[in-house]
Amino acid sequence: MKLVFVLFRRAVLTHEQSLAQWNGEQHKSIVRTIPDLKRWVQKHAIDVPTEAAADGIGELWFDSPAAMERALKSPQMAAATEDAKRFLAMERTYALIVDETTSSTKRVRKR
Repeated sequence: MKLVFVLFRRAVLTHEQSLAQWNGEQHKSIVRTIPDLKRWVQKHAIDVPTEAAADGIGELWFDSPAAMERALKSPQMAAATEDAKRFLAMERTYALIVDETTSSTKRVRKR
């Protein structure tokens, strides 16, 4: 089970400043305490061509829907959300619960 956040920085911060706060020890130390969190992945946008573009994607992984629900209702998640207000435009940032599907990228040799 995965929760994906599409992240947009606060207008008063540069892309780099926002990512530094997101990846900083203060935020990481809070996120690490979220119960039942199996994995946390940050994907930082390399290029942000317009103000409308997202600055990054965050992934929170859980073993089950019940584990995700416990995490979302936890004081630790509330603390992480509150801390994110320092560097994210919360009115633009949003989350999706996703089901990941993979497909092979193996190339077929032509004869």
